Amino acid sequence: MQPTFLPWIGYFCMIAKVKYFVFLDNVQFEQRSWQSRNKIKLQEKEHFISLSHQKTSQKTLICDIKLSKDTKWKDKILKTFYHAYSKSDNFNLIFDLLKHNLNKHENLCELNISLIIAICKILEINTPLFRSSMLDLSDLKRENLLVEICKKLDVKHYLSANGSKAYLDKKEAKELFKDNKISISYFDFIHPIYKQNLNKQQRGEGFISYLSIVDFLCSIKEPKEEFKKIILK
Repeated sequence: MQPTFLPWIGYFCMIAKVKYFVFLDNVQFEQRSWQSRNKIKLQEKEHFISLSHQKTSQKTLICDIKLSKDTKWKDKILKTFYHAYSKSDNFNLIFDLLKHNLNKHENLCELNISLIIAICKILEINTPLFRSSMLDLSDLKRENLLVEICKKLDVKHYLSANGSKAYLDKKEAKELFKDNKISISYFDFIHPIYKQNLNKQQRGEGFISYLSIVDFLCSIKEPKEEFKKIILK
C-alpha cells in the first residue's frame, strides 16, 4: 500500500492481518490523493486536513516529495484537530504525536510512515514493515513490481486492496502471478460503527465512515482493546 496521510482504520487492519507489510513509496505521487490528505469529523460533518508540499513534476515518486517550508498549513491542521477532538480522552496523546511529527519531518513520505508506525505501536500491531524503495528492485510498474516484492520477501500469497482489482483481474496480471506461483486475495473489510467523537448520540447515530484513524483513536477510550476485537471478527 502507498504510505498515506493518517489512513483509515481498514489500512491498519490490513497491516495487522498480514505477515509482512510493504509501503509502496517508489511509485508516482498523485496530487490531491490520500497520500497528502485525509478526513476527520468536525461539527458533525467530514472535513479534510491536508499536507502542503513543494511543487514538483508529475513523475516525482512519493519518496521524493518535500513538504512546504511554510508552517501555516501545519498550524491549520493542528488547530482543526484541536477543535474536532480536544474533549476526547486521548486528545493529548494524538495531538502531541501529530505535532511532533509535523515539526520533525521535511519529507512527505517520511512523515506519513512515521505516523503510521507510531499508531501501530498504540494499537500494538507488530507486523514487520518494509519500503519498496529499500528492497533493491528494478524499475517496474504495477503487477510486475508487486510480483517482484513477493519474490523478494519469499511469499506465495498477496493480499490486495479492493481498489487494485481493476488491473490485477486482467489476463496479463493473472498469468504473471500464476507463473510465479503467487496467489491473490482481496481485503474485504466491514467498517466498524462506534460512538463517534464523544457526541451525545447513540452508537452509530450520525456516524461517518472512512475517516482517518485519528477519529477512531479519539472516539474510543481504549482504542487498543477495541481494535483487537475488530481484527478478530
